[in-house]
Amino acid sequence: MSTASNIAQTRLEDLINAIGSRQVSPGAGAAGAVTLALAAACTAKAVADRDAEAFAAFIKEHTSRAITQVIREGDKNGRLIAVLSEVIDQVAPHIESNMSGDLLAARALTQAAHKIQAANSSEARDEKALLHAKS
Repeated sequence: MSTASNIAQTRLEDLINAIGSRQVSPGAGAAGAVTLALAAACTAKAVADRDAEAFAAFIKEHTSRAITQVIREGDKNGRLIAVLSEVIDQVAPHIESNMSGDLLAARALTQAAHKIQAANSSEARDEKALLHAKS
């Protein structure tokens, strides 16, 4: 494995072997980056699962308590999106120019996530107000 290889396209076994070898290859930086990507994926799954569970409970129960939980999960998602935006801004000065497209995509996706979350939160708050008006 050469250092010019795309780590994201490398089989895990090959990456582990390359990092552990005595040859010039990706090392601790690559291991850290892959670990970060795995942590982000696990976090995204956990967040998405909690949000989906809260929404499913609301659809089933259609109660004020359930919509409050949807709002709480949405607020948590909003804070995570804000943190991710901050992280992107912090790492941007350290990104090689050939990766600027990836950084642009990360920012655009984060902005899209923010817009989606804001719309969902607004809708949930409107639904909560309707439930309170009916009771």
